[in-house]
Amino acid sequence: MTSGNAESEAKIKKIMRLGIVLFTVTAITGMILGVVNEITAEPIRRTQERLRGEALARALPEAEEFSSVAVADNSNPIVQSVEEGRTDGSKAGYCLTVTPSGYGGPIGIVVGITADGALRAISILSQTETPGLGAKAALPAFFEQFTNKDGARLAVVKGDAAPDQIAAISGATITSEAVTLGVNTALDYWRDNLRGGN
Repeated sequence: MTSGNAESEAKIKKIMRLGIVLFTVTAITGMILGVVNEITAEPIRRTQERLRGEALARALPEAEEFSSVAVADNSNPIVQSVEEGRTDGSKAGYCLTVTPSGYGGPIGIVVGITADGALRAISILSQTETPGLGAKAALPAFFEQFTNKDGARLAVVKGDAAPDQIAAISGATITSEAVTLGVNTALDYWRDNLRGGN
């Protein structure tokens, strides 16, 4: 056997050993990630469910219980779900979850609408907006502007806002307009599909 063949054989064995080590590490890592996912999946689901329940309660605080309502086939694609809120067997209103596109991606918003079509409140469920700018949409100074409105379409303005207007977040007009679009879409959906329901 020549020294060239011996060197080639040694290189092949080394590559095979490295391949086996890499495969073993990858397999073990995959198994660990699978176990971690299995352990954390249920707590994550429960946390998301709790946060959603809290958002529903903030958006329509007079409701004691919520039940899902089928989303109309002709609805705007940002309308993700509809829940009817009831208190003592009477309809208190609806919570609509909408996901308009903001500057950083979809913004999850729960919009509470009373049985007579007034905008009760909103709750920001999720957002990936720019910290210090669009992320301020999740702060009360912005989202409380949507509380107890008459249900008319809202417009975004810079500076002081009239009752049917929302003051934009400074430096985050796109986010402000996205949230307002989501609320207006929810109000339109209520008028088109839920008004006059039981």
